[in-house]
Amino acid sequence: MVFAAPASLTEQIADHLGADIIAGRLAPRSRIQELKVAGSLGVSRGSVREALLILERRHLVELLPRRGAVVTRLEPTAVCECLELLTEVQVLFFGKLAGLRRFDATPFESCLELMASAVQNQDRAALLEARRAFAGAGITVLNSFHLTAVLEGLLPAGLRVAHLAATHPEYDLRDCLRFHQALLKAVVDQDRARIRELIGAFNTREGKLAVALLEASAAA
Repeated sequence: MVFAAPASLTEQIADHLGADIIAGRLAPRSRIQELKVAGSLGVSRGSVREALLILERRHLVELLPRRGAVVTRLEPTAVCECLELLTEVQVLFFGKLAGLRRFDATPFESCLELMASAVQNQDRAALLEARRAFAGAGITVLNSFHLTAVLEGLLPAGLRVAHLAATHPEYDLRDCLRFHQALLKAVVDQDRARIRELIGAFNTREGKLAVALLEASAAA
């Protein structure tokens, strides 16, 4: 793959590597070699280095002395801490959306249509991308620099946990669609208590499934 858009080259590289980490194609603790990535993508090593700094802010890699960039580990404690923080940020984020004087649900409804299609096709990757787009629809309209910056930083790590949880035998893709449908209704209804209830329950469920898989893998 070769990237050509100079204005957002490092973001493109970061998104490409981040997608591989989220989907598990780059395993936890694996080392990301700058020179190898640069050669395979047809970009400079400096651009890869800048992209790795972005991934560090997204909590997907660690930059270690003498080792370079290493994919962060997925451990039960880290998963719980990540989702606990993400829950609070999401509650605040969607609560602020609910407080907007004029809230246009159209972009969110388009994301729900994409989710419904992904559920019908049992396409986990497409479902996760629709989830990212759902949050992104809010980021584009909410004028809150610090809050959206924190959410954008945490969201990739949350999606990584979600991708793992979705591989659990008890995971039902329809639950994800139902959650986002109910969440959108709560935002439209300006029901902040319902927003907290929905986000808390959904993240807790995904966290338990992800932790169960991690613990089973560790015990094997």
